Amino acid sequence: MPLAWPAEARLFRHTDSWLERRYPGVGLLLDAYAVVDLGVKKAVARDGRVAACHTGCDQCCKQPIPVTPLEVQALHSYARHRLPQGSLAALVHRLAAFQGNKKDMTLSCPFLLNGSCLVYPVRPVACRQYMVFDRACAQGEDASSTRPADLLTPLYDYMLTGLLRTLPWYAGHEPCPPEHPTEENAREFFLSVTTVIQLVAWNRIFQA
Repeated sequence: MPLAWPAEARLFRHTDSWLERRYPGVGLLLDAYAVVDLGVKKAVARDGRVAACHTGCDQCCKQPIPVTPLEVQALHSYARHRLPQGSLAALVHRLAAFQGNKKDMTLSCPFLLNGSCLVYPVRPVACRQYMVFDRACAQGEDASSTRPADLLTPLYDYMLTGLLRTLPWYAGHEPCPPEHPTEENAREFFLSVTTVIQLVAWNRIFQA
C-alpha cells in the first residue's frame, strides 16, 4: 500500500528551482525520486548486502529501460538546460543516429555517453532501483537472467508512493489518470503510459 509522505525522503531530494519553475511536474517527479531513493536505501539495509555497482559500470544501461511520460519530459529538460554545450551537442548527434535503430531495444540508453549517465540526477525510477550485489555485471550479462538472487528487490510501497506523487501532472494529459486511484488502478494507469527509453522519439523531441 502507498505510504504517507515520508519525512526522511527530504534527505534524498534533488532540487533544481529553475527547472521546477519552468517545467510543471519536474518538482513532483523529484519528490517521487526522493521517496524511491529512500526505499532503495531501506531495501539495501534490509538485505544487509553491499552493492557491486560502481562508477563506470554501465551494463544496466544496455537493456530496455521503462520510462513514464513525465520522466521523458524531465530527461529532456535536464539535458537541454543543464548539460554543458559540448555534451549536449554530442547527445543530439548521438540521438540523430539512434533514431535509425529506434525499434532495437537492445541498444544502450541514449543518455549513456562514454560509460557515464549524462542525466544522473533525473534518471528514471527503473535505473534508481536496479542494483546488483556480490559482483558487478559482466559485459553483456543480464543479471535478472543469470543471477536474479543478486538483484535488489525494491520496496513496492515506496515506489507506488513516489509514482502517486506525480499524478497531478497527468491530469491534463491523455490518457487521464483515475481521480481517486486505488492501488490497483494506479498501477494499471502507470503501466498503460510506460514505454521503453529506447523507443522514445528523442530526436524529434530535441528538435522541437
